[in-house]
Amino acid sequence: MRNRYACLALLLGTTLQAQTVLFTEGFSTGTTAFALNTTDVSSSVGGANTWLINDAYSGGSGEIECLGFPFEFTVPPTAAQPVGISDPNGAYLHITSVAAISSGVENCCFAAADGFCTPASNHFAGMNTDVTTIGLGDVTLSFWWLCGGGSNNYGEVYYSTDGGAAWTLITAPIAVYRNQPGWVQQTITLPAFSEQASLRFGFRFVNGTSLSASDPGFGVDDVVISATAATGSITTGTISPLVFCQGSALSVPFTVAGEFTSTNVFTAQLSNATGSFAEPVDIGTLSAATAGLISAEIPANTPAGAGYRVRVVGSDPLVEGSANTANITVVASPEAGNDVLLTLCTDAAVPDLHTYVDGGALNGEFYYQGLQLLPDLGVPGAYEVLYVVEGLADCPNDTALFDITVAAAPNAGTGVSTTICTYDPALSLFALLTGSPDGSGIWLDPEGAQHPGVFDPEVDAPGLYTYEVEGLAPCETDQAFIAIAVDPCVGIEEVSVNTVRWLGQEGNEQVFSLPSTFVMDGIRVLDATGRAIALDDRMYCDGELLRIGFNSLPTGLYFVHIEGAQVFRFVHAGQ
Repeated sequence: MRNRYACLALLLGTTLQAQTVLFTEGFSTGTTAFALNTTDVSSSVGGANTWLINDAYSGGSGEIECLGFPFEFTVPPTAAQPVGISDPNGAYLHITSVAAISSGVENCCFAAADGFCTPASNHFAGMNTDVTTIGLGDVTLSFWWLCGGGSNNYGEVYYSTDGGAAWTLITAPIAVYRNQPGWVQQTITLPAFSEQASLRFGFRFVNGTSLSASDPGFGVDDVVISATAATGSITTGTISPLVFCQGSALSVPFTVAGEFTSTNVFTAQLSNATGSFAEPVDIGTLSAATAGLISAEIPANTPAGAGYRVRVVGSDPLVEGSANTANITVVASPEAGNDVLLTLCTDAAVPDLHTYVDGGALNGEFYYQGLQLLPDLGVPGAYEVLYVVEGLADCPNDTALFDITVAAAPNAGTGVSTTICTYDPALSLFALLTGSPDGSGIWLDPEGAQHPGVFDPEVDAPGLYTYEVEGLAPCETDQAFIAIAVDPCVGIEEVSVNTVRWLGQEGNEQVFSLPSTFVMDGIRVLDATGRAIALDDRMYCDGELLRIGFNSLPTGLYFVHIEGAQVFRFVHAGQ
C-alpha cells in the first residue's frame, strides 16, 4: 500500500531503515504535495519546457519550427525505473519539452536536446507544505533522479526554512545533476535541515540551450524526508555498476540511523573475493556526521574475482555497517607492455610483431592508420603501429606504440666473369654489373685494397674485383664479384716456330713447348675467377717442355700466363 501524499503526515512512529519518516511523495496518487512551474528562484511559468507528472516513459518523434523552417527531432525513451523505487515505472515528476508535448511525446525530455531556437529558461517545482524537524536528530532528504543534460543543462535541489519565501541551493554532496541517464538514488543530510519548523524542498531545471546536451531531462521520484532514529546503524546503498576494473573509481552511497559526532569519519571497506571482511581493505573515507556518498577506488593490486562486497564503518561512535546486497566483480586491467623501437631490413622475412611485445599480453591486435592491419614492411620507410589489448568491463584498452623503421637493403648487383685483351682500353667495372646496383659502393682489387672502379689491362692485375655496398643496420653489406682474365688475344697468323705452344694435358700436368731461344720471365696460373694459384714446386722443365702440375685442383677453366709469351686458356680435367 502506498500513501504518497502525506503532506504533513509526520509519521513519527514509522521507521525506515532505522529512521523516522517525516514526509513521502511518490507522485502516483493523483494529488501531489508539489507546486509545479512556479516563479521561485528566477524561474519561468511557461517557455520551451514544463514540469509534468505522469507515467510516460516511451519516446517518439516530432517537428519544431526554427527560423521559419521545420526541423524534425527524436526523443529517446526514458530509462525504466529499478526495483528500489516504491512504484517502479509509475507516475513521476519530470521536465518535458513543450514541442514534444505538441507532438504527443510526454516522457522526460527537454527542448535543447530537440534542436535549435530554444530560449534559455529555468523551471521550478517545490513543496507546497511544511515539515517540522524540531526536536529530531539528523534530517535526510532522499530521492531518485535522472538527467542527461550537459554543461548548460542540469538539475538543482533547493531547501527552504521559511515556508517557501526564500530558497537555498544545496551544493553537497553535488550541486548540479546531470550526466546520469539512468535512475539513481540521492541522499542528502545537512545540519541546516534540523530544528526547522517549516522545512521544504524544491527542484529546479536549468536550461541554457546548449546543443551538446542530451536527454533525458530532469526527472524525480520517491521524495522522502526522514530523521535519524535513536540507535546508530549504517546501511550501504546500491553500488552501480557491479563490475569494476582494477584501479577504478566507484561511489559508495550509504544511509545512517542515530547520531554521529562532528569528528566522525565514515570509511568504505572492500571485502575479499569471497565476501569476507575478516581483513577488510579501506578504499575511501568521508569526514561527516551524516549519511552521504563516499568517493572510493578499487586498489590496483586487487585480485580479480566475482564475490566482492562493500560496507561502510563509522569511527565515532564505532559502527560496522551492513554490506551492499549484490556481489561485485573485479577484472584485471589489460597490459600492452612498453613501447617498442624496431628496425627491420627490406630483404628480411616479415616478422610476427607479437614476438616483439615488451612485457605485455600477447592477445592484442595491431592497428595501422586506424585500421586493423600492418603496413608493407617490405617497403622502406618509418611506420607507427599501435598495439591494442582490449579491456573488459570499465577497464580502458591499453596500448603500446611500435615505432618501426624499415631500412632499404643494399644492392651491389650481380657480377660476371670476363676476359679482356691486353691491348683493350680501360673499362668501367661498374658497367659490368647487372641488376640495377646502388651507386654508393666501393671497389676492392684482388688484394682487398680500395680500387677506383676502372680496370686498365696495361696496369691492373687480373683477378677477382669486389663491389661492396654498405648496409644500414640491421641490413648487412652486399657484395658482387667480377672475375677478370687478361688475354694477349694473339691471332694464329702470329704464331711462329719460336712461339710457346700448349701441348695439352698429360695425367695431372699441363704441358707446354718452349722454343730454344725463348727466355721465360715468369709464370702465373689463375682460376676462372681470376684468383692466382700458388705454383709451389708444381712446375719444372723437361728439355724443351714446360710441365705444370695441377695435382688436387678440380676440373675447371684455368689461365696460364707465361710472361714473354701469350696467355693460354684451357679446361683442366681433374683426376
